[in-house]
Amino acid sequence: MNKFSKYALYSAMMLAGAQASAAIVQVDFGDFTGSWVNTTATSGSGQPVASGDGTSNPLLRWGVPFNTGGPQSGYDFDAVTGFSTAFDTDTMMSPDFQLGMFTHRNNIILGDGASLLSTDLMLSTTVTIDGGTPINLDFVFSFTHNETPNGADPCANGGANGSGVNINGCADIITVTTADFTDVVTVNGINYTINIQGFLANGGFATGFETIEENINTAVIIANISATDVGVPVPEPASIAYLGTALLGLAAMRRRVNQKRK
Repeated sequence: MNKFSKYALYSAMMLAGAQASAAIVQVDFGDFTGSWVNTTATSGSGQPVASGDGTSNPLLRWGVPFNTGGPQSGYDFDAVTGFSTAFDTDTMMSPDFQLGMFTHRNNIILGDGASLLSTDLMLSTTVTIDGGTPINLDFVFSFTHNETPNGADPCANGGANGSGVNINGCADIITVTTADFTDVVTVNGINYTINIQGFLANGGFATGFETIEENINTAVIIANISATDVGVPVPEPASIAYLGTALLGLAAMRRRVNQKRK
């Protein structure tokens, strides 16, 4: 391969690399922490108590155990550590990623003690887009909880006691919303938003759960990033710079070749 061909190949590779990288924006999330807030319950002993708020593993416990010395019912959340993902400016979408795992410990508690009615999980982190300044983010997940009577038949979900999710007594019913999360991050003319896909449980997304008695029931929070608006749909300056350098180099090499042939 002659010098001109080698330089042309090298220049083309530089340009192709610049164009390929220009479509990808790196998004970095800091460590996630969670807190249980705005909790309400019925009257009675065993009022909800939160622990570990502001950490990666906040816990909420309530109720008077049916068996003396047994476990209370409770919610756990295991937040993810910091991670990086890629946002594609061509598709305006990132891959799906996890924010953490929600767990309901559905233990048997006395009916005349306290039962959870509602609580919010506030999940906090930072996001850095394309090497910019870290931005604080808060996600709020609002839970409502129906601590159903275990001995009812039919159960609150309409099913028969002793079968399906009611196999160990009537399943508790949980609903969750993400309506309080509205943050949009604007960087370099693009408005980014983190979309909560939902709670992934039993192979599908759900906004509510029927949790089996005397079981540990889990769901993973899935999210992604999309662009709601593009303010600067133009080629990256780096791509233009590489293109100019390549064209000037090709012109210079062509002049040298022509001079040698004279």
